Amino acid sequence: MPGSRCQNPVSCFPGRLSGFIKVQIQSGWWCLMTNAYFCGMKKMSCILLVISFFAFVQAEAQLFRGELIAGFNKSQVDGDEAYRFKKYGLNFGVGVSVPVYRNFFSSMELIYSEKGSKLKASVNDSMDGSYRLNLNYVEVPVLFYYTDKDVISAGAGFSWGRLINANETEKRYTIAPVDLDTVYSRNDWNAIADLRLRIYKNLKVNVRYAYSIRRIGERDVRDSESGQWILNNKQYNNLWTFRLIYMINEKPPQKKKPDAGFE
Repeated sequence: MPGSRCQNPVSCFPGRLSGFIKVQIQSGWWCLMTNAYFCGMKKMSCILLVISFFAFVQAEAQLFRGELIAGFNKSQVDGDEAYRFKKYGLNFGVGVSVPVYRNFFSSMELIYSEKGSKLKASVNDSMDGSYRLNLNYVEVPVLFYYTDKDVISAGAGFSWGRLINANETEKRYTIAPVDLDTVYSRNDWNAIADLRLRIYKNLKVNVRYAYSIRRIGERDVRDSESGQWILNNKQYNNLWTFRLIYMINEKPPQKKKPDAGFE
């Protein structure tokens, strides 16, 4: 009737066209619902994947322990006739350790280490006989430890060091710059023995001994006793290191409460 409105908009169209529109609408709703379902599944999968990833990272983080390291070296260079550990130098950096099996764990560090040798003045004049050699390295030590009662740890390993700077002073005067490519090797491989002792919660004291596996260089030196020159004398780094290590993400051992009993 003129002026009347269709209660169902689809019925306003002719028969076949009306049927076609119904099919298209139903198909459209089906596609919409299907896409929504799969989109929801994809979103849910993404959420589960993210949750799983962070759970894995959290679990792995429980394994790794960070190390903040600071201390000093007492060093000498065997083969340069400047005896005793008189050269002091910085030793600091960061590290990470991970449990291996029961009381065993491994550790890897990134360290700045100042090595070298020193000979004090014997007389107070311009020919005082003093000598100082500075060898500065960036090192990567790798060690394996055994821990007893979460208090004391003993370990051994090796380190690779890269020489980044070298200079020397003789009789209070700086000698010509050392040619790193001809005088000293750029690489220093060390054998290491190490001891750690927990002194308070996450703080440990560390004593380390290291010695070069391969020579760091060959130089002509004067024998300290005979005064004769020794040609192409092989030289090796030899040092003691004393440090403090603060452990991150490591639970200190809990003190056992005394058992309740009769006196």
